[in-house]
Amino acid sequence: MSALFRAYAVQGTRIPTYFIESTAPNNVDDSPAPSALPRGLASIDPDKAVENIARHLIVAGDANLVVMVHGFNNPQDDVLQAYAAASHAIENDPEICKCLGLVCVGYRWPSEKMGQPLRGTVAALPSLPHWLLWCGVLVSALYPVLAFFLTLRDWQFTVAGHVLTIFGWTLIGTVVAVALLRAIVYFRDGYRAASYGAPDLIEIIRQIDHLIVQRDPGMPNELEVKTRRNQNRVQLSFIGHSMGGFIVTSAIRVLSDLFAGGALRPRLNGGTLNEQNEWKLQSISPNIGNTFRLMRFVLASPDIPAETLLSNRANFLASSLRRFREAYLFSNEGDEVLRQISTTANYFSFPTKSWKNGYRLGNVEILSTKYGVVDLAGEPLLGAVRIGYYTLQELYEKLRLARNESSVAPQSVQSLLPEVFSYFDCTDYVDGADSSSQPRGFLTFALRKKQHDARIRMSWWDHVRLLWAYVVRQQPNVHGGYFEGILCRQIIYRLACLGFKDTVDAYRGLDSFSEACKSKQIRVLLSPRLPTERVSRHIVSAVR
Repeated sequence: MSALFRAYAVQGTRIPTYFIESTAPNNVDDSPAPSALPRGLASIDPDKAVENIARHLIVAGDANLVVMVHGFNNPQDDVLQAYAAASHAIENDPEICKCLGLVCVGYRWPSEKMGQPLRGTVAALPSLPHWLLWCGVLVSALYPVLAFFLTLRDWQFTVAGHVLTIFGWTLIGTVVAVALLRAIVYFRDGYRAASYGAPDLIEIIRQIDHLIVQRDPGMPNELEVKTRRNQNRVQLSFIGHSMGGFIVTSAIRVLSDLFAGGALRPRLNGGTLNEQNEWKLQSISPNIGNTFRLMRFVLASPDIPAETLLSNRANFLASSLRRFREAYLFSNEGDEVLRQISTTANYFSFPTKSWKNGYRLGNVEILSTKYGVVDLAGEPLLGAVRIGYYTLQELYEKLRLARNESSVAPQSVQSLLPEVFSYFDCTDYVDGADSSSQPRGFLTFALRKKQHDARIRMSWWDHVRLLWAYVVRQQPNVHGGYFEGILCRQIIYRLACLGFKDTVDAYRGLDSFSEACKSKQIRVLLSPRLPTERVSRHIVSAVR
């Protein structure tokens, strides 16, 4: 039987870096595919890799584990190449290299390239679609064959023949549409993410946690740890791209001790702020397992419904997001992968009555005419963030009216959940791939639509052009361009590895950080939870 995991070590780096991949095959009746290693990687026994990671974290004074998780439509070779590039970028960042206790892990879950399942489409087609397909072929061909051999002048027979032909082609089209949905791999990747991606990531984290407890003489044993929850000293942070964000949030929810007092609601309907909890948001412990403490969560174009930010239900995002000390969302209005492909695919599964409620968090935009760090000047954050058609405030009001809640009702806990995020709107982001490259739009055509009116949207024609450019030549890279431009990828890796305060210090203060974002046309909306007052007393004002 084949191994469940494969692991690789990055050679010649100051920061210990490992890539661990699940060997779950693309198809349940496949064998794990062999891998071609990019230059600079060495294959290593997975258990040895986990042991090395644990040893690095044990001896580190300020232990910090950062895990990166990719999105859908990413085959093995592409993921390994992307993680190798990420390792190179982190290794060559002098500010990150100052973090002596840092260990980086790139985790690959089983994803495949769009169009790859086409080769097995016929063989995997169930019997019912097979029957419908052949029935459609026979029915659609019946009338033309009869018309060829016979002189059919009866109009009733002719109309009936046309109806049968249309019906036949409808059956064929239905089966072809199902085959195309299979070919875009979205549903297949979604199944693998839930069934293999999250559980395998959970097992990796558990194994590292177990070895730290087992090998660290300064740690109490596992029995003692259960009564001493303050021992969690290893920082654990994540970078989740696209469907990788869903995997991380699902894994964190399972890893959480749901029976711990800090994770338990005070009562079943404890989803609102009221006099019983003194109108304060209940704190949740960031501790995970025996040794880890959740610190930073960086999401880039997450394939997560916008509804998760506002729902009163204990959804997978809300239950894990509040455990992190810092959370960041990188998004852009022109992410056609989420705006077109994801929303179309989720049309069959996402429970909504209107398409206006089906957008994903990766399409978040900040309503401001200026770039850099935005000052809301006392205005509510919910009104400054828009997802697709509505602002968060408009979505919240519609949900409140749908639930028949009074306008003076106690504020929902989930109405404060959006304030956990710091938002980076990269719609107009321009940069170079390296210091010698000419600046260009990495995620969109950088049309600067909001230059004079913050509420202006991209037109339908803008979306059509952008989708065509992405499908034909992958430029701009509407879904993954965050990791291609110099500044954006630098900010992502610094936030995950260093945290907000040290990242801002690396840019010599918040004003300089804002100017750097402004020069590359990135809008930033900081979370009220961040310690901005410690860094600078001033932020750039945005003209609304």
